Amino acid sequence: MALTYKLDVVLKKITSPVVLVIGDVTMEYPDGKTAYEQSYDKSYTISEICTKDNKVCVVLTERDRVNDITWCGEEQASFF
Repeated sequence: MALTYKLDVVLKKITSPVVLVIGDVTMEYPDGKTAYEQSYDKSYTISEICTKDNKVCVVLTERDRVNDITWCGEEQASFF
């Protein structure tokens, strides 16, 4: 069973059409809630939010440090 990821929950608050951009891939959704409901095989973070052609454009980048948070919600200490 493959591990899947969700996007930031803040997307659910967008009621306008949403365009998600991941690298050279562009996906359009009728609203942020629909975009949020999608699952992804990699962990992404929002790097930019802007408007293009009367749509909210959300640029995503792959999160390179996925496990930086402990189970109690604190950042892990690095000794190196």
